[in-house]
Amino acid sequence: LVQFPGAVFARVALVIGNGNYQHSSQLRNPRNDASDVAAALRDIGFDVVEGFDLDRRGMEQKIRSFSDKLETSKLALFFYAGHGLQ
Repeated sequence: LVQFPGAVFARVALVIGNGNYQHSSQLRNPRNDASDVAAALRDIGFDVVEGFDLDRRGMEQKIRSFSDKLETSKLALFFYAGHGLQ
């Protein structure tokens, strides 16, 4: 819970860094970028759901966990580092 003058609300974030791809070039920075963003968000009071180098099932699990937390939050943030592939 984060407190500002006259307000108290919950904040949640989904942070994903995918750089280890099976059928595409590997990326060096997504894991580091996502880790840094997750740490910064925690420092300012976010409840962070994070994942790295996820496959489809892993992505779905993290998204479901994030979605469950949305019901009790007032502010949500999504951060993704990696390729945008289907």
